[in-house]
Amino acid sequence: MELSKVSKKYLTSVPAGIRKALGLEVGDILAWKVENNKVIIEVIKNPAKALRGKYDDSSLTYESVEEKADELIMQEIGK
Repeated sequence: MELSKVSKKYLTSVPAGIRKALGLEVGDILAWKVENNKVIIEVIKNPAKALRGKYDDSSLTYESVEEKADELIMQEIGK
């Protein structure tokens, strides 16, 4: 079991072992939910990084990817 402490501003760090096990990277998003009095955290990989280099489309901008990512995140949270 890994531990982290909550700061006065309710911030905490993800322990190194957890980051490595989940392959967390800067820009990834953590989706939080509570079920049966337990916290479940799901990793949503950085959508802009996942798409980089996969499409040769000049209309594909950071803003359009970010907008789509926000839509997908809201869908995930709503599940």
